[in-house]
Amino acid sequence: MGRRKYVLIVDDCQQDRMAVADVLRSDYDILEACNGKQALEILSRKRAQISLIMLDLMMPVMDGYEFLEMYRKRKEYSYLPVVVCTTEDDPEREQKSLELGAWDFVLKNSSPGIMRLRAGNAIEKSKVRFLEYDFLTGIYGQQKFYQATRELLDQRAGANFAFIHFDIDRFRIINTLYGSKEGDRLIHFVAGAIRKVMTAYGRGTYGRLGGDVFGMCVPYEDGAVIYHILEGIRAEIRKHSVHYYLETCAGIYLVDDPDMEVAAMHDNAEIAAAQCKGQYMVHDVLYTEEIGQKVLREQHIIDEMDAALAEQQFIVYFQPKYQLKKMAPYGAEALVRWKKPSGEIVLPNEFIPIFERNGFITKLDYYVWEKVCQFIDSELSQGRNPAPISVNVSRVNLYNPDFMDSLIDLIHRYHIPPHYLNLELTESVFSEDAELIQRAVNYLHDAGFTILMDDFGSGYSSLNILKDVDLDVLKIDMKFFSKGNTAEKGAKIIEAVIRMAESLDMMVIAEGVEEKHQVDFLNDLGCDYIQGYYFGRPMSQDQYEKLTNHDEEEQHDMPQPESS
Repeated sequence: MGRRKYVLIVDDCQQDRMAVADVLRSDYDILEACNGKQALEILSRKRAQISLIMLDLMMPVMDGYEFLEMYRKRKEYSYLPVVVCTTEDDPEREQKSLELGAWDFVLKNSSPGIMRLRAGNAIEKSKVRFLEYDFLTGIYGQQKFYQATRELLDQRAGANFAFIHFDIDRFRIINTLYGSKEGDRLIHFVAGAIRKVMTAYGRGTYGRLGGDVFGMCVPYEDGAVIYHILEGIRAEIRKHSVHYYLETCAGIYLVDDPDMEVAAMHDNAEIAAAQCKGQYMVHDVLYTEEIGQKVLREQHIIDEMDAALAEQQFIVYFQPKYQLKKMAPYGAEALVRWKKPSGEIVLPNEFIPIFERNGFITKLDYYVWEKVCQFIDSELSQGRNPAPISVNVSRVNLYNPDFMDSLIDLIHRYHIPPHYLNLELTESVFSEDAELIQRAVNYLHDAGFTILMDDFGSGYSSLNILKDVDLDVLKIDMKFFSKGNTAEKGAKIIEAVIRMAESLDMMVIAEGVEEKHQVDFLNDLGCDYIQGYYFGRPMSQDQYEKLTNHDEEEQHDMPQPESS
């Protein structure tokens, strides 16, 4: 059984209220107010329950006309029907009431059937308007906005149009920190800013598409007008008094096919808006085919990732590390490649960032760790003593409460002493939640793992990290050893890092080594290990086994380094 509808009867005469209530009570629950002021107070508390207002005009404190004036100012009441119920059949009063926003006009002495019919019709009309107008803001909802936009596009064939997706940056955080009432207040204010600017522009459609998302469709002759509209909206929003940082994002799609679905236009504008996220001082992005293809490619990756993992399409490669003093391979870094059944190779820089954003990286990390554990277990079972293999630990995993225990369970399951599996964390990880990361690193270090910091020096907190976190190895990238005017400075930075690591009893691995003069330079500084294309590119497990598990005779005949 559905929830019954409430009718609010506003009349200063108790007898008249009772008479109207008796007519409607069989179909509706009744609320009563003796004047407009009391009716507004009831509305503020029970708006969501009320389906209709039956309003008298002549009342003390606040009469019906004053009530209608206040009612008309509140956009959230725009689909709440008001039927004026009066004793006199007065055309002037009826006209004034309708001008102030009343939906209908009925005499108190009408037959019960007429009164019930007018009340029911008003409620049915409100359902239609509810679908058209957004409850919170009073502007078009998604369905009506799409419809109005389609009509606009059809009416102005040949004109240029821009479809704009507009949203509030980090709205969920604002809503969480300051509460849903503040979130609603902000959305209402933004809608008002859009309404004001678009009304002044005099052309186009606009509406709320849900949450903090708004849409606009703007005809234009000069593309600059699009940015003038957006700046005008933001200027209005800046007038909103808030005690938190407030920014907005806009994605702009210049409509090249006016016959395409309006929803598809919005999809393109939304894709463009997504490019603003995380980009400081970038608030407007214009959709391009390149952006669309990139997003489409990302979606294909997401669609295929679960099947790829189940079918073991992800292949672990090993890039050897070389002990510089002996010029001999010693361990490797495990890297992952995606080899599709078609033979296509997807490189990590394409899929890793996507997996980090959607959380799938936790599954892929575990998959790589297990493959490496299986390899180490195989080596140990054959009586070999393999050098340590390092695996990457994504920042997402460090926020996973099961991460550390799952890693420890993994080495126990394969009976692997933890020093065979080294863990690499990028320096950027430590800039997010230093205390949490520090606890995780200390826990893993105490469990026997060797912890490497990758990309040391690429951020701004390197020295603080070394002071506060128990690390074993620093990995520095030879990009510091760049050519040109900065080469000498880069060389001095690398030398300083190596000297500092020595004083802290930490080993150093230089990665990205591609040229002989880099090897000579690092050798002179006493660097411990090097990794890079000069000695070896990432290779398959079979190739790595051949490199490291040679017989005694082969050990004296080291393979020549690869040229870059």
